Amino acid sequence: MSRSHAPLPRSAVRLRRAARALGAQGRRAGRAFTRVSSPLQRWTSSFLLAQDNYLLVGSILVGILSGLGAAAFIYALAGMHHFFFDTVAGWMGIVGAGAVVLLPALGGLLVGPFVARFAPEASGHGVPEVMTAVATRGGVIKGRVAVVKIVASALTIGSGGSAGQEGPMVQIGAAIASALGQRLKVAQRHMRTFVACGAAGGLAAVFNAPIGGAIFALEVITGELTPAFGAVILASVSATAVSRSLFGDYPSFVVPRYDLVSNWELLLYALLGLLAGVVSVAFIRMSYAIEKRFEGWEFPQRWKPFIGGLMVGLLGRFLPEVFGTGGSAIEAATWGRMAFVVMAALVLVKMLATSLTLGSGGSGGVFGPSMYVGAMLGGSFGWLVHWLLPGWTAGPGAYALVGIGALVGGTMLAPLTAIILLFEMTDDYRIILPVMEATVLAILVTRLKVGESIYTLKLRQQGIPYYTGVELERAHSIDVRSAMRREPPVLDHAASVDEALRAAVRAGVSAVVVVDEHGGAVGVAGLRRLSAVAHEAGRQAGVAEAMVAIERARTAPEDTLRDALTRLGPADVEALVVVDTDRRPVGLLTRDDVLRTYEEILRR
Repeated sequence: MSRSHAPLPRSAVRLRRAARALGAQGRRAGRAFTRVSSPLQRWTSSFLLAQDNYLLVGSILVGILSGLGAAAFIYALAGMHHFFFDTVAGWMGIVGAGAVVLLPALGGLLVGPFVARFAPEASGHGVPEVMTAVATRGGVIKGRVAVVKIVASALTIGSGGSAGQEGPMVQIGAAIASALGQRLKVAQRHMRTFVACGAAGGLAAVFNAPIGGAIFALEVITGELTPAFGAVILASVSATAVSRSLFGDYPSFVVPRYDLVSNWELLLYALLGLLAGVVSVAFIRMSYAIEKRFEGWEFPQRWKPFIGGLMVGLLGRFLPEVFGTGGSAIEAATWGRMAFVVMAALVLVKMLATSLTLGSGGSGGVFGPSMYVGAMLGGSFGWLVHWLLPGWTAGPGAYALVGIGALVGGTMLAPLTAIILLFEMTDDYRIILPVMEATVLAILVTRLKVGESIYTLKLRQQGIPYYTGVELERAHSIDVRSAMRREPPVLDHAASVDEALRAAVRAGVSAVVVVDEHGGAVGVAGLRRLSAVAHEAGRQAGVAEAMVAIERARTAPEDTLRDALTRLGPADVEALVVVDTDRRPVGLLTRDDVLRTYEEILRR
């Protein structure tokens, strides 16, 4: 297949869309400076804060509200679990032990119609929905999503559905932050940061992990670690403070202290990391395959969670450890208190139960199940190698702990989040080398086999232009010299529109450069404007009537494409003249030239 007809990579497509979006931002730039400051800006300015420091004040408020949202979710989840497994199970006691099969189905029976009626986006993981809002709606999320997500996730997980708490809390926190930002009329350029603050606060409050929550929001939600770091940290800290004031300052899991028994053991941890990568790939593919199967099933969406819950109930009839978040099972694995056969079986069964719960339309997260599967994989692997090499290896619990970090990293493709969050949740930093090694290897396998995380794969499949700041910065930093069209068609300012049209067509470009009698560029005339003048005034009209003055349509070879796209923003600027220091034209740059350069660089 020739290079010119090869299908574009997804990254090229999303950068093309991002470039167009940046061009549109250029058209709005002039109007943005004249906007009246938001109420929050005016309020903070009275305290003599710097121009953008109002964002830091807002982030603290977002963190407090996210912490309260986390508390509401935790209380709702505990209440639903008590209702289903104590009250409802007691009513159904006449059925015997088999009553447990119906509990997740009953939860799904309530969740499906409720979510379909009030907020369909509250179903599923939660994190991809937040990323979609950031990528397509500027971070705008309906406020009612927070309430619906609390109720739906509490029903799903409390009735025994296999899902985690982090996805709901990320979406709840993000929805709260977005609603607050809209209420305070936060500038659009700051809404993405506001949403990241809410996501960080929600995750930090649930896991009592302020650093991990902040890193998650920056690494996963925004895709970069530098902008608004202080705001996200403040939100995460304030949310954690609220959580600790209500629930105490305790780690999510109490685990033994583990150390490396031998340096040779690092080879075994490396093998565990590779296995975790393979299992991560299997988890991602299973999750999306089952979701696709449910989506293709011609059956009312509101009743699908009932079917998924019934299937999970059947699995839980034989392995009840798959119900809910599985925190007690994770802790048991890290203490080495689970049998090898049970842990090995739960690796597959937990992945299947989670895929059924979320794929059918239930509400919950995949972070917790990833931790669960990692603990079971690491625990069973550790049991096996400790049985074979007892003098060289730690117990199964150490490998379970490392497996948690490796699976989380392998499914999310977020190494810093996986490593830091694990240590904050367990309050144990002594086994850092094996965790880092296994996590990185797991991520390498997932990148090789899938190329996307369990979160971003959904966005890519839907064609949503989600991109990281690093990708855009790399592309935008290319200089104009690399993208411009050399030896552009040049016409004297006294030429006619007809001559300009013929010159542009012969050269195969969408604009011509207009120069004065000394050869200095005085403007650029695009095909659209030339055609309009030819229609209105006739083809003998002067090209000067159709040109845009050089002061508005010039750039330099050393300028970046970011600068060029901003100047291409106005609707009447169809191209830029690339000029040297003497205002001599050395090239021509159009939007198509910019996009073509992006695509060529991404292909390489």
